[in-house]
Amino acid sequence: RGEGIFVEFLEEKLRTWQTTEIEKRAERINRAYRQEWVARHPGEEPPRQITARFLLVHTFSHLLMRHLALECGYSSASLRERLYVREGDAAMAGLLVYTAASDSDGTLGGLQRQAQPERISLSIPAALRAVEWCSSDPICAAGVMGSADGFLLAACHACVLSPETACEEFNRFLDRGMIVGTLADPHSGYFHGLLGSI
Repeated sequence: RGEGIFVEFLEEKLRTWQTTEIEKRAERINRAYRQEWVARHPGEEPPRQITARFLLVHTFSHLLMRHLALECGYSSASLRERLYVREGDAAMAGLLVYTAASDSDGTLGGLQRQAQPERISLSIPAALRAVEWCSSDPICAAGVMGSADGFLLAACHACVLSPETACEEFNRFLDRGMIVGTLADPHSGYFHGLLGSI
């Protein structure tokens, strides 16, 4: 029961995009995550590293969930994400947005229909345009509205945060700057070229 949409990022394009500057921005969140982990688990190394690739895929997943909820008529809590991100030899970068409802609300076919090429080719640009500028900018874009624990950069309830039950990471590790660029460097966003053409 249920339905979903799987999206995979092109590995070659990701590697070209993951510059030193992009990774430096991601390291701000990774440092906060590492500090929290060490405080909770003294003497243990964190099980993972928060990278630019992870922030990009996770933030894009939220954009897509928010947009699809509007398009399909599901409540925002009816959709959930599953992230598939790994660096190294067996690198991957993908996400699954699926219906989380166990009743008939999750089997109406609306989400599956949005995956049709003629629809998804409109949905993705619309989701990107929706976060190109946040109603809380420039404060949100500067990272001022992020959480006190340092797990968010350019992210707030007006642009990318979703219900915590919908998010695999409980609304942590998000940065709109990975998608659309930053105030200082708008060209650094993964989708900068696409946004310039729509």
